[in-house]
Amino acid sequence: MKRFVMPIALVFALSLPAAVSQAADAEPLFHSAVREYIEANMPWPPGSVRVDFLSEEKEAASQNNRGLILRVEPSGNQDFIGDTVFLVKSFKGGTLVKTESVRARIEVLQDVATAARMLPAGTVLAQSDIRIVRRWVRRIHPHALTEVEAVSGKRLTIQVASGVEILATMLKEVPLVKRGKMVKIVFDSGPMQIVTVGLSEEDGVAGNIIRVKNITSNKIIYARVLSESVVGIRF
Repeated sequence: MKRFVMPIALVFALSLPAAVSQAADAEPLFHSAVREYIEANMPWPPGSVRVDFLSEEKEAASQNNRGLILRVEPSGNQDFIGDTVFLVKSFKGGTLVKTESVRARIEVLQDVATAARMLPAGTVLAQSDIRIVRRWVRRIHPHALTEVEAVSGKRLTIQVASGVEILATMLKEVPLVKRGKMVKIVFDSGPMQIVTVGLSEEDGVAGNIIRVKNITSNKIIYARVLSESVVGIRF
């Protein structure tokens, strides 16, 4: 579960004329304040975020800004990704002078699992079929996969073109036990194990509880899928 941390409302005291000369050489003051606010509050590691401003600063620094205090606050989206708006409030002598909206676009550098080649539906993915690439994104897909291990060994449910992102919703677990196939049944009591054979009554992936017919007793039992063609019962 994602923990929500209340963002820090950063306060910037402007010292002019130094602020004027800085504004002439660098980005506008309000933009700079918003950028510092993002870097102080974002959940992303340093160096993995880029910020573009979609609105121009309405008023450059001037001598009238001497002693001005800036306070940055988020407005709406607080996920620190995508298009969002920040409010920059200007105070002088403890009195609110004005509030300016600053629109920003935040992109995050993320690892993305992609198809290394065109992959037909039904492909059981090997590591060579997968390429992890780094991309600037404005949205983290809820079904995104970032590691080869999360993809390898699973079966594609749809065709995926080369370079296209592979999502969890495109994948199915490959059954380790198949219906109508012989399996090894391991009865485990801790200090002792008994092994016999059975006939699977249904498909099962690792960890599934499935119905198995014990060939010796001809009874239906329920066992957990342990590995390929192996099921187990603890007692």
